[in-house]
Amino acid sequence: MALQSDIELSNILKSLVPISNLSKDSLEAIAASANISSFTEDYIVFNEGDNDEYAYYLLEGELELISTNNTNFRIVSGTDDARYPLAQFQPRQYTAKAVKNSLVLIINRTYLDSLLVGNEDKHLSFDNGVEVNDIDNDDTNDWMSRILQSPLYINISVENIQKIFSKIESIDVKKGDVVIKQGEDGDYYYIIQSGRCCITRKPTATSQDIKLTELREGDAFGEESIIANLKRNASVTMLTDGRLMRLNKVDFKELILNPILQEVDFESAQELANKNAVWLDVRYPDEYQDYAIEGSLNIPLNALRLHINKLDETKQYIVCCDTASRSSIAAYVLAQHGYDALHLNKGLKDLLRHEDIEQVDAQTHKLTEPETTNVVPFKNGKKPDDEHVLNSTFHSEMNQLRKELELVRKQFNEISDVKNIADELKKSVITDTEKKLKIQRERINLQTQNANKLIQQVQKIHKELKDEKRLIHEEVDKNRQDQEKTMLNIQESINKRLMDEEKKMQEFYSWKEKEIEKIRELKNAAEKEYIARKIENELKKNDEVITNNQKVTSKVEVIKKKEGKEINSELKQWLKEQVKNELTPINREVQNAKRKLIDQANVRAEQSKQIKKMHDQTLSSEIDTLLKGVEN
Repeated sequence: MALQSDIELSNILKSLVPISNLSKDSLEAIAASANISSFTEDYIVFNEGDNDEYAYYLLEGELELISTNNTNFRIVSGTDDARYPLAQFQPRQYTAKAVKNSLVLIINRTYLDSLLVGNEDKHLSFDNGVEVNDIDNDDTNDWMSRILQSPLYINISVENIQKIFSKIESIDVKKGDVVIKQGEDGDYYYIIQSGRCCITRKPTATSQDIKLTELREGDAFGEESIIANLKRNASVTMLTDGRLMRLNKVDFKELILNPILQEVDFESAQELANKNAVWLDVRYPDEYQDYAIEGSLNIPLNALRLHINKLDETKQYIVCCDTASRSSIAAYVLAQHGYDALHLNKGLKDLLRHEDIEQVDAQTHKLTEPETTNVVPFKNGKKPDDEHVLNSTFHSEMNQLRKELELVRKQFNEISDVKNIADELKKSVITDTEKKLKIQRERINLQTQNANKLIQQVQKIHKELKDEKRLIHEEVDKNRQDQEKTMLNIQESINKRLMDEEKKMQEFYSWKEKEIEKIRELKNAAEKEYIARKIENELKKNDEVITNNQKVTSKVEVIKKKEGKEINSELKQWLKEQVKNELTPINREVQNAKRKLIDQANVRAEQSKQIKKMHDQTLSSEIDTLLKGVEN
């Protein structure tokens, strides 16, 4: 035996009390983490006198509740009796035995309380059930002024305020820092000194974060988990850089919570109720209808902030619930807004007497319709005429809300039917879309194959063009090398001709030197002949000298030597003048020969430049033509 689907379990959870009051996300969280146990026939689910932390709901099958005082009755799944937790009072007043194979939903009561405390009603306010204390809305005051002007801190003694500011610590935070993480233990109470932060909640472990609200300078958060001793029900992330002031859990309880949150036992509360104090029940309406204090006012915790302005500030309120967790938070919220509030130190379940429990169980399981609030055995001594003026107004509003809720549920069922039809249409559309996508995918694959073939052809052509370009560059390089070789040969030819011309010049200079030598020899011969004749003439004229041949001879020799030296010096001087003088025929011929050689070399160099220029132009035009052909 098992549930057919998670959808069926979710639909069953929507009918259970007080689970039906939870949000959709909380219902999904219970469905995901629920412990559903199967019990065979005659199996004992729990025993009379047990003290445990669980709430039991019958999902399928049939159970018998047996008491030692022979008060026995049966509960069948699907009936109105099965909407309520089985023998919920502690210690257990009944033993639950399976009449036939049955399925039982087992939920940890503390976990359920945390969901009830942290439940958000999207139709009421975004900050319901969130750990936020919006101290003030005046932007002109600094954070400390906003705190001290809050009704919450007005009721705290100056000594405690001084201790708070001495023990509070400052921490710098950066944008994106997670100050509080959902699911962690409540260890600090925070006040924003500067900056802004965002509060988000993750309904389930696998779902996305849902943004609830933003906080700014002077706002406080983190107190609810400390008050109710529960896990954090939301995460707080910094939107900007800023600074936070925080107070640890122990100091918060000692300096803030204990002075404000006043506990009261049931007897003292009854005395205060007789003195015009008002009982305020913060459970859900379904729980309130099950059993409650006669004449009490019922405002669920998640609706308290919305309806808080309807309360009478001159009245004193005694807040109560099943386990004292929701009532402690509600009392703190009332204190924040300046109301005089006390909370019952124990839950209503712990206060019921044995005979009261039997009466409640009888009303719950034997009547076809649950009666209204005033069937509860608690008495507060108030007459119906003394009921708080808000009670009738609020209950009329709640009845109207219940009617609207039933209408919404019907609309939801209709929407669910429409959703099922839409799901079927979605499936058919998805099927058709998949077929179309398949055809489109095949078409795309074919186009891809054709495109790949074209790409291969283009790559082949590109390779051919690349090879052709490489060949052209090789041909161009070869032509360039040939041209360079030709130019080198021309240069070598020019150099050779220059060497030949230089050799000819050297030969011409050698011939000139020989001619000069011949002229020198002729001159010497002429000088000798001239001297000889002069001597002869002198001998003829001077017969007297003939006698002294030896003298004359010596004189002649001296004269010859002297004349020879003079002739040689004159010849050398003449040659030097010929070399220095550029206008001499020899120098003119030498200069003309050099000039001709230089002119010929310049002409050949100019011709070589023109040939090289024409060659480069032709080569460049051929390369451009080839490159244009490659690009086309």
